[in-house]
Amino acid sequence: MKRFLAILVAFAIGCSDVAHGMLRESWFETRVDHFNPRNQDKFAMRYYINDEHAYARGPIFIVVGAAEPIQTRWITEGLFYDIAYLEGAYLFANELRYFGYSRPVENAETENLDFLNADQALADLAEWITYLKETYTYNPNAKVILMGTAYGGALATWFRQKYPHLVDGVWVSSGAIEADFAFAGYNEALGESIRQYGSDACYSTIWSGFRVAQNMAHLGLAELLSTEFHLCEPLDTDNDLDVRAFLLGLRDDIEFEMLHLRNINSIREMCAEMEQQRDSSLNALIDWFAREHQYEQCVHLNFDRYMERYLETDFNAANLQAGHRQRLYLQCTEEGFFPTTSESEEQPFGNMIGPDFFVKVCQRAFGEWLTEDVIFKQLKSTNTRFGGLQPAIERAHFTNGGIDPYRVSSPLEDLNPKAPATLIPDTFVSPDLDSIDYENDSEELIAAKERTRTLIDTWIFEDYEPIHA
Repeated sequence: MKRFLAILVAFAIGCSDVAHGMLRESWFETRVDHFNPRNQDKFAMRYYINDEHAYARGPIFIVVGAAEPIQTRWITEGLFYDIAYLEGAYLFANELRYFGYSRPVENAETENLDFLNADQALADLAEWITYLKETYTYNPNAKVILMGTAYGGALATWFRQKYPHLVDGVWVSSGAIEADFAFAGYNEALGESIRQYGSDACYSTIWSGFRVAQNMAHLGLAELLSTEFHLCEPLDTDNDLDVRAFLLGLRDDIEFEMLHLRNINSIREMCAEMEQQRDSSLNALIDWFAREHQYEQCVHLNFDRYMERYLETDFNAANLQAGHRQRLYLQCTEEGFFPTTSESEEQPFGNMIGPDFFVKVCQRAFGEWLTEDVIFKQLKSTNTRFGGLQPAIERAHFTNGGIDPYRVSSPLEDLNPKAPATLIPDTFVSPDLDSIDYENDSEELIAAKERTRTLIDTWIFEDYEPIHA
């Protein structure tokens, strides 16, 4: 371990302040375990700075690291960047521990994941922000504004609650802040979008197709399903995990088609294709699936294949670089957000995928200790500590897209006069990150962006005390 840390520190020193155009890459040494005085091990957390518009002793704007390798786009363009220009702010983006190259441990074996949690990540931010004030602004009273999306949005929210003396305001765009194991609302939201932007007939086709496929699996018609869906491995209808992984794979394909382009036309086109097949709902599903995978000889949709992305432990492996295993660990121990179908009939993806399936997923990846009871207690602890959908917070702005299915885990109405929420209709995940486009943005989207800009300006200056001669 010590040798590994020495290599990391040497690497951090050697790569510190590497120029990337307007960006500079840097590393901050922080503790592996902030809460155990017997453990003084440290690791290097990667971050980027853009100070092209910063003025001396000015404010600090931070894009909080999410559950992925570091992203620098929003400190070089977009609304947050534009506001930083107006305010003369320093722009920073940090990389969340365990993701990318910010590695507090040698590998991602289960016993090494103990330090992957929100409390450790928030403590990283607290130490780093203090360091930024001392090192860049030379101003202990510099205003600090956080912006976060997805898990980064949750961390930004929780940081404002836990360390209010270190941050003056947070903008949370599509941040999932309420832990929820059986995340039934997610699939319900997908179903609502299919009805609204596709058609009731499309919803009914998917609803019927999934239930016919379920019934065929129950009847043991494995060969027919395997042939029609071009599966690489024959579906084992006697293996409940394989059947549910097959249905989950179909659901995932529809979700991806609906959301990946962030355009309602994707939903309309998907539904138009579904409605071409008039023979049966199952054949409509089969034909659409075949078009989606037309360049593949066959499709892998069994449980073992589903689990492959979560089982690797080498940080240099592609799946670890993408963050699959790390995100799953956070889901199993802190967040949930598993897209179950057994908890609600108000969605079109069948009713076979329940919490017990995802318990098996967590156990296969990390061990039998992750029982259903342990997972539920962990998620309850997250909501108990931070308040779920009712966080005690001020100087926060929660924004969500009206089509983003994750909106159900974020505040959609004002929490209080100093913590407003804005729901932006007909938009997907984080629709307000780009610069204001007065020609192409909707009126609602422009209003949401202008509201964020005004709020950040208020947070910076409402406690401002002018210097008297």
